[in-house]
Amino acid sequence: MKEMAAYLMLVLGGTESPSADDVTKALASVGVEADADALNNLISELDGKDLGEVLETGSGLLAKFGSGGGGGGGGGGGGG
Repeated sequence: MKEMAAYLMLVLGGTESPSADDVTKALASVGVEADADALNNLISELDGKDLGEVLETGSGLLAKFGSGGGGGGGGGGGGG
């Protein structure tokens, strides 16, 4: 997940297609070590794809799950 977050931040920062090295350096700059296997899988999955389309497709898939039920209300504070 950290690799995906770094990838997305790099894209938002203007790097159209971040490399594994770009992501590794971004994570290292804040003291985080990249998982090489996860990063390589991420890069290969996104290679040649438009990130906007990937995100739109993902949003559509998440919408199928619904929003779930609401949580219960908090307890009232006792005054005194």
